Amino acid sequence: MATAQLVQAAPAIEIASEEAAALAALADPLIAAALSVMAFTLAGLGSLRITRDLDITGDVSAIKLHGVGHRHCPLHAIPAWARPLLAGARAHHRLTAHPPADGVFAPVMLAEARYLRAHAGRLPRLDLSLPAGALVP
Repeated sequence: MATAQLVQAAPAIEIASEEAAALAALADPLIAAALSVMAFTLAGLGSLRITRDLDITGDVSAIKLHGVGHRHCPLHAIPAWARPLLAGARAHHRLTAHPPADGVFAPVMLAEARYLRAHAGRLPRLDLSLPAGALVP
């Protein structure tokens, strides 16, 4: 992450405290965190598929998303409202004995693809395009 340039949270998307509380109330910490990342990065589901524990800074202040062929892998600042959600996803990932190199959101990408797409569709201006075969419809 030392060579990555930090990208600030998308200014067009401000999450009100009620909306952050609604995300935190979701039963699955991975889904809450995935939707949060999509909201402040404007990333699609495909970008989350390979996001690893190693891609989140130790203080949960930044997350690195990977581009196709790793040609463009931006480092995004994590807004204060999303930090507890990402910390919860990281804790869930670690408590389920996944190695740090495994995808944090991978367990929900296939099982909850429809759910994620439905809720992500409510977030403004998201590109929900996926690489072919990335998710089961």
